[in-house]
Amino acid sequence: MAELRLGVSLHSFAHEYCSYVWSLEDLLAMAGQLGGGVEIVGPSHQRGFPYVTDEFEAVFRSAVDRHGLTPTSYGSYADPFLLPHRDLTLDELLEYTIPQLRGAARLGFPVVRLQHYTASIIDRLLPEADDLDIVLGWELHVPMTLASDRTRRLLDLVEKYDTPRLGIIPDAGIFARSVSVAHVRRARELGVSEDVIRRVLAAWRDDRDLDEAHQLLGNPGPTSPVTTWAGLVWDTFGRSDPAELDAVIHRVVHVHGKFFDIVDGDEPDIRYRDLVAALVRTDYTGWVSSEYEGAVGIGEGGGARAQRDSFELVAAHHRMIRRYERDAS
Repeated sequence: MAELRLGVSLHSFAHEYCSYVWSLEDLLAMAGQLGGGVEIVGPSHQRGFPYVTDEFEAVFRSAVDRHGLTPTSYGSYADPFLLPHRDLTLDELLEYTIPQLRGAARLGFPVVRLQHYTASIIDRLLPEADDLDIVLGWELHVPMTLASDRTRRLLDLVEKYDTPRLGIIPDAGIFARSVSVAHVRRARELGVSEDVIRRVLAAWRDDRDLDEAHQLLGNPGPTSPVTTWAGLVWDTFGRSDPAELDAVIHRVVHVHGKFFDIVDGDEPDIRYRDLVAALVRTDYTGWVSSEYEGAVGIGEGGGARAQRDSFELVAAHHRMIRRYERDAS
């Protein structure tokens, strides 16, 4: 088997990008230094979203040429809750999504990440994918797991249409072994007691669903910091077994290499050794985009992300995957 193709999602550099430390040009240059595979997130990195302007296309394609980049996957969004007074209709959701597909194709992306909300319009998106010569992939992101009901419904659609234009994109966050130290720190910042932290983590390790966890905690109200933090945990760390990929690998069109930290050369909370072994064992040929989340969304007191260089962490993530890849070969 050839080496896994490793790239980076520019989301990995969100802290430095959003705080104006690094520009978009900086991010693209660093993607080139990391090997060239690049994934962007439409509303985060693209001016004029959901449309691609001539100016943005010129800037992006120039960077591709100058930095030796390979566009891998475009992160589209499907937000049916854009309007304050009602959800988008299916026609409106289609009108919001189609420009993203066309923009991705203009930028040279072969794969477009879809969110599960597009399941209701997939029959209308596939002809567009054919015309644009792109592949659509539903992201399996926590709280979805490989065994969840929503994932099963998406896989049923993939099997129903049975086309190379449609597949899935597993996010490595679904393969967690533990909850990160930074997320536990956030609980303390919110004022959650040590006893409640212990009980929440025990419920997560026992693979209980969020409703069961709430019952075990005495059903804290919707504004309780316990509810806020438990929701963060269940929406970030999934309990799938990477071995489950064997049955669906032929439908995997891209992989999001989510990670939260690298400690002594390893990601402490995601089962990366097992994940890489599964990709090697099944002869996966697509890209893996490193996606560093670090302390994103866990408050100023989290601190860990602000003190560490995201580029160096992504480089360390690549080295870790290569080491596990050698071990599995």
